[in-house]
Amino acid sequence: MEKSSHMPKPFDTVRHKLEQQYQNIAFLPESGLTQKKLTAEFERHCAANPDEARIVTKAWLLNLLCRRARIAPEPDDYFVGKIEHHNLLPQLRGQWWIEKRDETFHNEPPEIPGAFIAQLDCASHICPDWNSLLKNGVKGIRDRAAQRSGDYYQAVVLAFDGVISLLRRFDEVQPELGLAALAERPPQTLREALQLAYLYHELIELDGIAVRSMGRFDHIYNDYYLNDLRNGTLTRDSAGELLKYFWIKFFAKTMGKLYGKPFTFGPDANELTYTAFETYHEMRIVDPKFHLRVSPRTPEKLMKLAAKCIQDGCTGIVLVNNDAQVKMLEQNGKRSEDAENYILIGCYEPAVMGKELNCSGAGSLNLAKPLEQVIQSETCPDFDHFFAAYLDTLDKNLTAQMDKIRRWEKLWPEINPAPLFSGPIDSCFERGLDASEAGAEYNTSGICCVGLADAVDSLAIIRQLVYQKRYCTIPELRAALAANWQGYEGLRQDAICHVPKWGNNDDTVDQLAIKITDFLGRRINHEPNARGGVFQAALYGITVAARELGIDTGALPNGHRAGEPLTLNTGATPGRDKNGVTSLINSVTKINLMQFPNGTVLDIMLHPSATRGDEGLNTIVAIIRSHFAQGGMAIQFNIFDRMILRDAKAHPEKYANLQVRVCGWNVRFIDLAPDEQDIFITKSETA
Repeated sequence: MEKSSHMPKPFDTVRHKLEQQYQNIAFLPESGLTQKKLTAEFERHCAANPDEARIVTKAWLLNLLCRRARIAPEPDDYFVGKIEHHNLLPQLRGQWWIEKRDETFHNEPPEIPGAFIAQLDCASHICPDWNSLLKNGVKGIRDRAAQRSGDYYQAVVLAFDGVISLLRRFDEVQPELGLAALAERPPQTLREALQLAYLYHELIELDGIAVRSMGRFDHIYNDYYLNDLRNGTLTRDSAGELLKYFWIKFFAKTMGKLYGKPFTFGPDANELTYTAFETYHEMRIVDPKFHLRVSPRTPEKLMKLAAKCIQDGCTGIVLVNNDAQVKMLEQNGKRSEDAENYILIGCYEPAVMGKELNCSGAGSLNLAKPLEQVIQSETCPDFDHFFAAYLDTLDKNLTAQMDKIRRWEKLWPEINPAPLFSGPIDSCFERGLDASEAGAEYNTSGICCVGLADAVDSLAIIRQLVYQKRYCTIPELRAALAANWQGYEGLRQDAICHVPKWGNNDDTVDQLAIKITDFLGRRINHEPNARGGVFQAALYGITVAARELGIDTGALPNGHRAGEPLTLNTGATPGRDKNGVTSLINSVTKINLMQFPNGTVLDIMLHPSATRGDEGLNTIVAIIRSHFAQGGMAIQFNIFDRMILRDAKAHPEKYANLQVRVCGWNVRFIDLAPDEQDIFITKSETA
């Protein structure tokens, strides 16, 4: 194979090419086998080993791809890792999943549409043990597994033998990158560490699992960075270039249209923290996304730097209340030293890096659906009876959801064993158990509670219009909702305009939210799952869940029409928080947010006029500090003017870099569907 001798060019000169790097990958034809030949080799192996453990079979296929699949050189890059895998591993997982699904759920009773989503969350929301990977290197992990016997250890050896082989193959094509050294020892420089992390990330994802955290980035990589600065291997400027080449790969993989790749920082700051945030600001990129752990000791310089990113439209940052998060994790069974080493996995979910397998997206629970169920089936004599019926129905939905998740979880080892991911995890190694077999130290399952504002506002409307003012009866309300409000616009406007709403610091409404969330915390947390761990409550909902649950939710008393998405996270229904940011924060922080160890977040919408200049930076920092001082757990921002959004919808060619935060990730506004753009335009009208 032809060897490359080129080193990368200045990032800005090749940025567009790097952003397109996954669009037409040029695999070397002579570097490996065709899909047909790879498939034939795997089929021969399976035929010769019909009784082989599935974890070993999967590791063997991964090993085959690393050894024999075609690879692509990347002469204009610092990092390599593209192999032509033909989705063979996800196809194998899909085959096993269909087999087990049909075998286990063929007599499944029908679910109530829209009540909940329950799934086997074995393909996402994981954080590798980055420290162990970098400390031991791939050979070290392979060698320690080779000292023991059993299916798990055999699978780890196969998987990491494959990684070693792949590193050597890439070294043959691009020897200037020194990848042969990484096949023999742990990384020694920042570039080597990032290269190993990128390659490992790519292999885990082609293995059928989505990596939902790149770890505590500044803590993991700062020593490499400082050594490179001392040795003259890097300068601050060249380190920034290196980070740009590294981060652009995550953007290029999805073109910024899927969830974002999380990097955690803080609560303390080091040299790499500042270099990373400065580089992030320069890139103005929607992916990756940053999670910043904030404590009273977090330097004001770092707070201002994060606020500067937000001020200038780089809003892919979630800020979390570090001390409260640590305390919450300790209260929910984590040792103090482990709680201190948490990351946010996925969007907002705290998990212990390298020790916890947090299936944080195992379930999404519709908090509004029980209203529809109760209104359709019961006529309660007073609001207390109605609210009790609501909680009872919510409990029944939750019980059905958790039962289904448990059944899914029992199938995990047969559907998606993960020896490549499990290999570096110390508890998996000591127990001889794959992560799918509950080999991690902590094994939690998340229930994301969606539509809080819809439920609270609807209950407040029922209490006032039906039971206090007797403006209508439950049968009359039932008829209006069954008609999707057609012919009942007067009643709908009364519900929207004349009843206090969540998010305005109105205690009569906020107490309803407190009662619902207290119930959820008691009911969900510490309930056993099927992996030797517990369920954990979350008070947020990603846009996909809000949309899917909303599709099967009928019209609601708060004016919500049938099929519309539910309200996200802890914020108010769009357009209903009339009293400003302070009142919104006051409402949200009345909730005991410590009851949601699977994560929660508050969305803040600000007009650009409120965030301009040094005073604007101070405003952003003050909102963050104030929210956390009152007990808030996490916060994120959108800053835009509705006129700009309207113009961007009409003239997308002028707004290629306009970002919006859709949930736990950012996207370009012009990439949203028109109806999704309209949601942000509506939200911006109250900013």
